[in-house]
Amino acid sequence: MKTVSSKICWMMTGCAGLLALVVGCGKLDSGAHSEPSVRVKPAELAKVDGGKPVTPADGAVSPGAGGVGTLVGRIAFEGTRPTPGVIYKMGAADKDPSVCSKDGDIPKDDLVVSESKGVANVFVFLDKAPAGFKATPPTEDILFDQKNCRFLTHALFCQVGQTIRLTNSDGVLHNTRCIGTRNGNVNNAISANDSMGIKLIYKQAEREPFPVKCDLHAWMSAYHLVLNHPFAAVSDTEGNFKIENLPAGNYQFKVWHERGDSGKPGLLESKYQVVIKSGDNPAVEIKADAKKFGL
Repeated sequence: MKTVSSKICWMMTGCAGLLALVVGCGKLDSGAHSEPSVRVKPAELAKVDGGKPVTPADGAVSPGAGGVGTLVGRIAFEGTRPTPGVIYKMGAADKDPSVCSKDGDIPKDDLVVSESKGVANVFVFLDKAPAGFKATPPTEDILFDQKNCRFLTHALFCQVGQTIRLTNSDGVLHNTRCIGTRNGNVNNAISANDSMGIKLIYKQAEREPFPVKCDLHAWMSAYHLVLNHPFAAVSDTEGNFKIENLPAGNYQFKVWHERGDSGKPGLLESKYQVVIKSGDNPAVEIKADAKKFGL
């Protein structure tokens, strides 16, 4: 598909000064598309959860001769549980403290390990869809909001063509810069208290998750993974994940975390082998030693 560059920054009157602040805001290099959206009621947006597995209604194929199965698992931390880190104490943020750290500390989100040693925000996914599988993008939007100067969804999985709504529940201006490889550098300014949001649609699958930043509040970070199939999940706060409607067969999953390569973004597992049978399957536990996270 031929690459098309197009303007993607949409700002309200009075935000022109941000153009000098946010470098690169305005070009989209490889087909991803964003635009001001129509108004969406907060109650409708609240129903959207970027971490939930895709259901059959979201584009999964009908069962083949071998049927389909479900993969359930958990990412388990091995070693001494790290103490949860803090970027800024309450009221001490170096920018917009009356908003950013008004209600409490700003925690570090780069490694979240529960008391039961489950690891959150781990991507588990297939590199490619099973042979013969064809999916259509889910019709339900994903909400990507920011509150207290944090991205509320730290790790987000979506499909090519699926709509993400970039919103802002803070009383200050944010920008959301998505630093993809195949989708390019997508940068949008999100006005204060903007529940309307900006619509973002990725046009190409990525090989691995990529960072999302706010240049106005440098500590704000998240990761997006874009695939052309639904066979992926993000582990929850207890390290649990689920991938449904997998055609029966043998698979090699990638297991990725932003500190998975000795403290740097990378793979905890490059070829985690799983055999899927029709129906429910035994739960798996993927163990990750502290050294893999650079500890």
